[in-house]
Amino acid sequence: MKLEIKDIANKHRLRLLIVFGSYGTKRYTKDSDIDLGYLSEAPLQPEEEINLLRDLIFYFKKDRIDLVNLDKANPLLLYEAASQGRILYGSEEDFLRFKIKAFARYAETKFLREKRREYLLDLP
Repeated sequence: MKLEIKDIANKHRLRLLIVFGSYGTKRYTKDSDIDLGYLSEAPLQPEEEINLLRDLIFYFKKDRIDLVNLDKANPLLLYEAASQGRILYGSEEDFLRFKIKAFARYAETKFLREKRREYLLDLP
């Protein structure tokens, strides 16, 4: 019996599951990986995250899946997920809350990206 996204999300206590990257923008090829981000009701242990990934591989019938815990992702990745993401599971409200948090973290770290860029441009 094939699990559906809703079943997978419930099994792993997910609050939100989004697709982003090339699949989020629908500009994918047969060689594209699938970028998925999730928020869970409670932190997943490493073994639980592996089981989630396994279930998603079976669901999508594709082993090239990048699974991202959106509570732990860096601001650039959060920005990409928030900008390009599409909901696979969860409410619009949860997705909107995630987007607000992601854009805020991106804005808060802008000065760090600018400093890094200046530093790299000054290298001989």
